[in-house]
Amino acid sequence: MSAESGRTLHSEATALQRARESMEGLDVAGDRLALPFAEQFALWAMRLWVEGQRGARRGQPVEHMLEGAFHRLRQPQARRRLELFMLSLAHGAIRPIRLWPACSRPISDDERRLLDLLALAQQGERFSPALLCRGFLRPRAGAVSAALAHDLAACLAEAGMRLAMPGAPVSDNPREGGSDV
Repeated sequence: MSAESGRTLHSEATALQRARESMEGLDVAGDRLALPFAEQFALWAMRLWVEGQRGARRGQPVEHMLEGAFHRLRQPQARRRLELFMLSLAHGAIRPIRLWPACSRPISDDERRLLDLLALAQQGERFSPALLCRGFLRPRAGAVSAALAHDLAACLAEAGMRLAMPGAPVSDNPREGGSDV
């Protein structure tokens, strides 16, 4: 190994260590890349919607990106369902709901809870999703958000995107309960 490649490896290891240290103390519930594709997609869509509302993607129309993604799933109405769901969260929140930028790898506890809410709604649960929201939404807003989550989750299911139930083993293999689009 040359001295140059040794320095490169050392600097990459140092950068990785700094990244790990910067994540310590955050409410992190996992790594986005470890999720099945359906959950990665749902998380990306929610995060991207928030970035669009914050104006974080200057010059990049978020609506068109989401519209294109849902169109590829043959579920163009899902973009509107996502928008209504996210607006219900934004207007009913009793505290800030932590969503990371779209490209971030860590998953916040709130994001994990939202993915669980969508999975429960996709399974037809009516009461559990509203209960899951009570940590960050007003009671009435929780019921509305749960109903809107059901609509969004149904669109995802129609596209073949099955979300893993809370506590279910995570797999990207469609034969093991993951999804393949």
